[in-house]
Amino acid sequence: MKIITTPMCEDVLKIAGLTDYNVVKPTDIKDADFAILLSETKSEIPKISIKLNTYKQLYQSIKLIEKKFNTKSNKKSLEKIENLILENNQKRSNRRKINVKVYSKFLNDTIDDMGYNICDKDYDYVIIPDYMNIKINDEKQVILVPSHKNVSKDVIQRITDRYELLEKKLCMKQ
Repeated sequence: MKIITTPMCEDVLKIAGLTDYNVVKPTDIKDADFAILLSETKSEIPKISIKLNTYKQLYQSIKLIEKKFNTKSNKKSLEKIENLILENNQKRSNRRKINVKVYSKFLNDTIDDMGYNICDKDYDYVIIPDYMNIKINDEKQVILVPSHKNVSKDVIQRITDRYELLEKKLCMKQ
């Protein structure tokens, strides 16, 4: 069985214990039995959709791959993710007071998981990914979050970097 994935997803396959796959560019998703791809990535071949915006999504994606391909996940990595989920959950209630407008689905998932209040009016800050070109009147309120090419390939580090950036920028300003 030929399995393909993209560079943004490869680390998840490694953690899930899958070893027999090929990494391709998102433009070269073809000629395989399965593709393991981000949920928003289009594919003409059968696809297993994964989400990697939050620690919980990462954990669920690893377990999905492990179950589908009967592999054994890296226990140390799973424990690290479980601890990060617990750590994040302990901070959620303190963040609820901060009102945030979010411009992107992946950042919406992250902000929601962190416990911030997502709203379209009377917001304190605007969160946008670095690929969006949006003009915001009060630039002091804008937090630009790295995505795609400007992030670590290490999926745990990538999520951690986003959470830490948002925590620092949002909670420091209160």
